[in-house]
Amino acid sequence: MERQFLAAVCFSALIAIWSRVNAAAIPNSCPLPPQLKAKYDFDWKLKNGEKQNLIAKVAYLKLVLSWSPTYCESLSATARNKQFQCRNSDSFGLIVHGLWPQAAKPAAINDHPRNCQDDKQLNATLVKRFYCMMPDEYLMQAEWEKHGSCHYATANDYFTTIEKFYKSLNIPNIRSMKNSTQANIRRAFLQSNPKLFASAIQVSMNP
Repeated sequence: MERQFLAAVCFSALIAIWSRVNAAAIPNSCPLPPQLKAKYDFDWKLKNGEKQNLIAKVAYLKLVLSWSPTYCESLSATARNKQFQCRNSDSFGLIVHGLWPQAAKPAAINDHPRNCQDDKQLNATLVKRFYCMMPDEYLMQAEWEKHGSCHYATANDYFTTIEKFYKSLNIPNIRSMKNSTQANIRRAFLQSNPKLFASAIQVSMNP
């Protein structure tokens, strides 16, 4: 059987989940780049296939975590060297990709709330404040404009909420798992977080 690699773990209906999970500590320090990128603004209009949806109603929230080692392995050596999280691969594991407001019955991805507000580049203080859980300036900017702006008044509100959700999870040690299959990773999360709804956890693998 061809080996698969963890890509992402998603938690749906976060408002309900958060109220049922005890908070757990996460590292409050991590490697930081000597300086942030000069430009990391996001413009959805320049992205193929991206659309704006200002009318979809938010039914629930989805917290999406991504496995940094798999992301880094998918890049070329040149691209990998440009990503700070990839140059410090031992420091980053399951990181936050984003928090997505979701519609109740979407027929396609663009049926969800999406790209609600163009915003200026996030200030460096805010980026550094949340860098340990989301170690990429452009990712933070894109997730705020693409998803967060559809449900939160400010970027600080968005990332503070993500941090609270992230801290509420007991994240299993995936690196130490001998057989990190989709089922085993999902089972490990349920064992570490017994108050989570089993139906709310999705694990995606890359071949």
